[in-house]
Amino acid sequence: HRARTWKILLGYLPTNSSRSGILRRKREEYRHFASLYAQQHPSVRTDHERQLITQMWADVQRTATHIPLFRANRVQVSLERLLYTWSVRHPASSYVQGINDLATPLFTVFLQDYFDGLDVIELQYLDAISDDILLEVEADCYWCL
Repeated sequence: HRARTWKILLGYLPTNSSRSGILRRKREEYRHFASLYAQQHPSVRTDHERQLITQMWADVQRTATHIPLFRANRVQVSLERLLYTWSVRHPASSYVQGINDLATPLFTVFLQDYFDGLDVIELQYLDAISDDILLEVEADCYWCL
């Protein structure tokens, strides 16, 4: 129940019965945002956006290097997409170094929820993590940052 508790306490989900509908809607909204920015050709990005991507990728490479999960390329790409989408959707604050470290515990806890709380930080479950699960975890992190 840890993942659900965090989502409620961070204001992502309500405490009432409309929770599943809101969760579905917010995940779909994130999926839309992420696909817009992921499909964006690099030539239409501003210099600032290109610098952000470079900084984010460097930070993602340094994220929790002692945890095998965060060394996996699929997870790193997911984290970078999350950070980029968040920064573009929040231009007033944009991306600052360290947001990746805020996302790390959220990402871990929300991913564990798909495996009944089992320890997912080792790589033994990586093949069981579908792209859809990664995208849902990204979405949940996005709304909780």
